[in-house]
Amino acid sequence: MKIALCDFDEKYVDSLLTYLYGKCSGNSFATYTTVADFEESLNSARYDYSIIGDKFYEELSSVEGSRANLGKLVILTSSIDSLSNEDGCYVYKYGPMDGLHKMISGIRQSRSSAKSFAVYSPSHHELTEMYGLSMSQMLSEEMKVLLIDTMHLPIIRRLIRDGPRGSIVDVIYKLENSKSEEIKDLIDEYKGVDILPFALTPTDVISISRNQWKMLIEYIDSLGYDAYVFVLDDINQGFKEIIEYARNCVLINKRGDYYKLEQDDMRDYIKTLGVKTTSIELLMSANNLSEGCYQLEELLTGNLGRYVRSQNY
Repeated sequence: MKIALCDFDEKYVDSLLTYLYGKCSGNSFATYTTVADFEESLNSARYDYSIIGDKFYEELSSVEGSRANLGKLVILTSSIDSLSNEDGCYVYKYGPMDGLHKMISGIRQSRSSAKSFAVYSPSHHELTEMYGLSMSQMLSEEMKVLLIDTMHLPIIRRLIRDGPRGSIVDVIYKLENSKSEEIKDLIDEYKGVDILPFALTPTDVISISRNQWKMLIEYIDSLGYDAYVFVLDDINQGFKEIIEYARNCVLINKRGDYYKLEQDDMRDYIKTLGVKTTSIELLMSANNLSEGCYQLEELLTGNLGRYVRSQNY
């Protein structure tokens, strides 16, 4: 969840941020000590909670702004007699901070109704990434799609003319530092498919903690796409979080008994998470492309693209 903390008292805001940040894992916070800055943020950001001092809120009420982006409103009042009113919930400003923590942690953000897929190959099939892109292109014909490519050395970046403008690490940094208005600028586009910045080096994805993955997934879910496609490489700290978010995990396999046993073990694990699995034995490879170069377009328009379409995702 994304939470705004607003009050004219900078020391109070800092203390509240320090407390909640240590207690509430997987949430991102934005702090404001002027009404102008908070009003400006509402033009591009949407909060799940806006925790606002009563004096700050009085001034906020007198100016125009995007009120729909406030989310659930919590007003910090200096009067213990104020309990609630039609505008939102009142909390005593100088009471124990654990009350706010319980309020935030007690309500989980509901997942959107978007389609969501995770594409993963336990056998490290070389076409896993292209499979995810081909799936995204097919879905994009009827809906708005975001592809999240977490491969350690992504081939997809070769398709984007200007190259990537950043990586998932940059997205995490901006989320943690409340710069959500800049994150959409990091999303690239390829033939109707939006692509969230991928890794620039193999260490980028590995360095992301589980709590950071939770925060990233919550942000992704709030973007309003009709479908999300995650392409996964080696199991990272956020593997479980991504799989639990997805409604369908597409497991891509190679031919052979060894790979089948590996696939069966992974499918059994994912089923324990309550997620649907689709097992694919992908017999084609990248070896049959034009000699001398890695023709990615050939993959998307050839046998791979036709196979993906036959799956009717």
